[in-house]
Amino acid sequence: MPKSRWLVSAVVCSLVALPMSSNAQAPDTLTDQPQNFMRDVVGHLFGPHWNMFLHSGWTTSDRLVLQQAAAPVDAQRSLETSSGFNVGGGAGVDILAHMGLRFNYTYTSSDLNFKTDHGNGANTLDINGVGTLQSNTIALEVMRYMLPARAAFNPYGTLGVQGTWWQLSEKSPLVRASGGSPFAVGPLFSFGTQIRAADHWSGRLEMAMSSGHNPFTGTKSFRALSGPTIDEPTGLSRIDFRIAGVYHFDSPRMPASGGSAVARN
Repeated sequence: MPKSRWLVSAVVCSLVALPMSSNAQAPDTLTDQPQNFMRDVVGHLFGPHWNMFLHSGWTTSDRLVLQQAAAPVDAQRSLETSSGFNVGGGAGVDILAHMGLRFNYTYTSSDLNFKTDHGNGANTLDINGVGTLQSNTIALEVMRYMLPARAAFNPYGTLGVQGTWWQLSEKSPLVRASGGSPFAVGPLFSFGTQIRAADHWSGRLEMAMSSGHNPFTGTKSFRALSGPTIDEPTGLSRIDFRIAGVYHFDSPRMPASGGSAVARN
């Protein structure tokens, strides 16, 4: 009788474990050749292939304004940002084996400095800390992975569009916010590497390059007041260097042949 109980228990455990084992060995549903658009592409928007991420790093940008200094004669200085910081986060989803979408928010803050522009390395007209330039950016990007989405070491690139709201904190009479908050829309391109650290965790090293309208140019813009303006670029390019931590809601599955897991559930 005890042997019969053990036998029944073993059979029950086997029947319960069989679906779990089959599910763990099922091949990835992500593919680069979808047979049905609604099921194989749109359907993944409602599946487990989502991730969330947080990132932080530093930011650099182009010159904002070039002006004629009040003295000495023929002296010039430019308004520039120092290397500031960025922080943000967002969510993404993999819709094909090598392609995904992500939604991203980034906050940046950089000090504004006037720098001597003689071309000889002089710093006689430098004025640091005249203000702080801040931005809030939302972006939608298409991600293209070099390898399947959850490969252990996976270079990638993105292409997208972003919208940026600018704020200026005045710290001297040489810059003015003029009561406005300029808004700009522009393209965004980035490339980096995703490194899988565990089943549900990855890290990213990334450089994002974007461009948009210069917040110191236009009818509703910030103002620089160090002297007559010589050059006022209409566009502003920015580079964000980021380190990100990513949580994946799914985890890698083993291929049916029992090979190593390089793709997502």
